[in-house]
Amino acid sequence: MKTQLFVGFKNKIMPNSLLYVRVSSKEQEKEGWSLDAQEKLGIEYTARHNLKIVKTWKVQESAWSNKKERVAFNQMIEYAKKHDEIKHIIFDITDRRTRNDFDKMKIIDLIKNFDKTIHFSRSNKTVDKNSGSDDIFMLDIEVAVAKKMSNDISRKSQMGMLEKAEQGFYPSTAPYGYRNNKLTRLIEVDPDNASFVKNAYQQMATGNYSINMLADWLFKHNFKSKGGKKIYKSALVKVLRNPIYYGVFRWKNKSYSGSHEKIITKQLFDEVQNVFERRTKNYKSRKDFAFNNLLNCGECSCKVSGEEKKKRYIYYHCSFSKGRHNGVGYVPENRLAEMFEDSVKGVTMPDDKVDWFKENLRQRYKNTAEIANNRLLRLQREHEMANTRLKNLYKEKFSGKNKMQEEMFLILEKEYNDEVLNLKNQLATVEKINPNFLEDGDKILELSNSLHRLYLRANSHEKAHLLKLIASNYRLTDVSICPIYRKPLSFIAEGLSRSQWLPREDSNLGPSG
Repeated sequence: MKTQLFVGFKNKIMPNSLLYVRVSSKEQEKEGWSLDAQEKLGIEYTARHNLKIVKTWKVQESAWSNKKERVAFNQMIEYAKKHDEIKHIIFDITDRRTRNDFDKMKIIDLIKNFDKTIHFSRSNKTVDKNSGSDDIFMLDIEVAVAKKMSNDISRKSQMGMLEKAEQGFYPSTAPYGYRNNKLTRLIEVDPDNASFVKNAYQQMATGNYSINMLADWLFKHNFKSKGGKKIYKSALVKVLRNPIYYGVFRWKNKSYSGSHEKIITKQLFDEVQNVFERRTKNYKSRKDFAFNNLLNCGECSCKVSGEEKKKRYIYYHCSFSKGRHNGVGYVPENRLAEMFEDSVKGVTMPDDKVDWFKENLRQRYKNTAEIANNRLLRLQREHEMANTRLKNLYKEKFSGKNKMQEEMFLILEKEYNDEVLNLKNQLATVEKINPNFLEDGDKILELSNSLHRLYLRANSHEKAHLLKLIASNYRLTDVSICPIYRKPLSFIAEGLSRSQWLPREDSNLGPSG
């Protein structure tokens, strides 16, 4: 690889350069690759070659880290691309620059497409767009050698961790409740956090807590995340599912008996897993109950779910996910179906009102369609006139006969363009009138007229399906069910509740609905 020396005079402007130095780990700091040592070599190199360092990156990051972790390297690449005045980038050696093909391509891109010169201060070598094929070939070889070394280190590291696991020593970062001992390189109980782990298992084993309730209980007893907040459900489940706390750990899809100190017993761990299993089975069994996922408790807003008693009776009750409370007791399924009947009646329209409404709907549509058509014609004329004004403006501007001042042209151009755009938007709104309005309206009215009859003839699952169609949610109290109707049935329910029933002007049953 050729060597380029940038020898200049003292009175000559020094070219700008970037300096990038890196170590993969703290251990490398002790092996002669320290950041300070690399930086010193880089500074001496620039002095010899009359270069000026304008920005330095000193980082500890692995060449195999993912993109998110290799922030510094990517920042340096982007900085070099954005600053044309910077033509030189200095590394210590090839190994400090890259050990993978992705980063190599980024450097080649800087050389070929951004006219950068890459320097290696320790070997006193450079590569630029004028470098020969032999120079690029040698660079590829050095990257390949560095890549092999990195792979060998990674393989040996994995083998070392596997051997450590087989000896009963946990080979990775300690989970919550333990800490890594830097001297022994083993995990040990963390006295500050182990008690919280034990308490979490003890409380969960009682079966009286959901994950949300347990997270609240722990937070109340000063168990907090690193950010001082309540622990996430997923993180808490991970703790409660991890066998490492009773002495067994998983590594590479295999379980090992650990030599570390236990925080809980195997019996307590199994009790907690049984709680999870019971809840999973209960959840699966609840799917067969007709009125599941329809109701919320009027007291606490938790889900109301079904439960079978004596293998023949089905009752519905609050799931008590936020804690037990009084009110909204156990409701038999047949009684619940009767309570839902009022919600269906609330959107069932009698025959005389259906006929009356259909006639009024037709008259209203006729009037609205006539108004909309007149408005559409007017907007079309105005839009055509606005387009004509804009075309004439351009003709006048570029005809050369009466030269218009640029400032006046820009003012008129913006005004005419805004007018054309505004009229175009108004036209789009008018043209959204539903052409099938009357047909859709008749279908909705006929459905409303037959809802209660359909409900009475249906079985429990068919009733539930019908209830989901007419309302998005229901709230259960001790004496009644309160529905949240879907549109447009919500307007029908509101109209039927009036003493004098009249169609609303803002109803979605209108022409633009």
